[in-house]
Amino acid sequence: MELTSYKEEIVLYDAGGTPINTWVEVRIDPLTGDVSRVINVPLRDWSLPDLEKMARETRENCPFCPEHLGEKTPRFDGGILPEGILRRGKAVLIPNRFPYDRYCALIILSESHFVPLDAWEAREVFDGLMIAQTFLNRVLERDDAVNAFSLNWNYAPHSGSSILHPHIQLSVGAFASNRGRRLMEISYSERLKGRDPVEELLAEERSRGQRWCGTVGPWCILFAFAPRGRFFEVQLIHESVGCFPELAAEDVESLASAIAHCLRFVPHMGFSSMNLSLFSPLREPNSFHPMVSISPRACVGPYQMSDISFQMLIDEFFCLFLPEFVAARFRDEWGEEEISR
Repeated sequence: MELTSYKEEIVLYDAGGTPINTWVEVRIDPLTGDVSRVINVPLRDWSLPDLEKMARETRENCPFCPEHLGEKTPRFDGGILPEGILRRGKAVLIPNRFPYDRYCALIILSESHFVPLDAWEAREVFDGLMIAQTFLNRVLERDDAVNAFSLNWNYAPHSGSSILHPHIQLSVGAFASNRGRRLMEISYSERLKGRDPVEELLAEERSRGQRWCGTVGPWCILFAFAPRGRFFEVQLIHESVGCFPELAAEDVESLASAIAHCLRFVPHMGFSSMNLSLFSPLREPNSFHPMVSISPRACVGPYQMSDISFQMLIDEFFCLFLPEFVAARFRDEWGEEEISR
């Protein structure tokens, strides 16, 4: 597979006529064709909130803490969940009070109101993913009209989360997210022609080694060639095609372990918030490799400037870190051998 990029060397001049050498690199996403730009901007300090202080201030009225769960949160109707809610370990699945699709759930991952990113354990993530899988299969049994799902995790305020207590958002309906739709449509179309673009990408990245960071079970860890996050995007991609609702428990366990590794890496790079999204078909196991993307979030400088700008309007992405630099830091942190459970 060809990984396409274009680097522009640019010369500017300061007020005294001294040349300033700079550059920008345009990269093309090898799966979707989307454009991402790695830009040479001096990094300013980004602002991190005092999450421990925020936890103390918000815990008393948190609807997801055990003492409030059920009093301040709704329940599903008996048709889809006779129990009204689902429980597995410490994880609890409840309806989203403000749904944005036909079936919309929140998965509360922990009884703790705040869990620092570097303190997440694979078991907590595993229980959350397994309860999501159970809910998806309940919906599939009930409703033949649903075609897609979206699983997302906004953690801490800079990620867009309004409640600090850790929770995943899961929705099921007729329409996939724009990125999920592009990924799966292109993959399916290419597979009809006899090629698997995701498999080719994994083989190419493994052979190059620049952004490749090992495996956990069947999940490959790599940093996106054309990242969508302002700082970096780490991807966890299953080595085989499939769909998340049908994954075996051991595959989900490996994914949870890989996610926990990546969450602990985010504060190693100086961040305390992140976004996570899972991309997978709902019903078609032979069209796409299940994939998770994780990207840190922060506000920049003393004025709490958002790390997202007009890029959301033009649907294009600017990145301040070279993916190869971040991948090297990840390998330094976890070792160059393949990560094992």
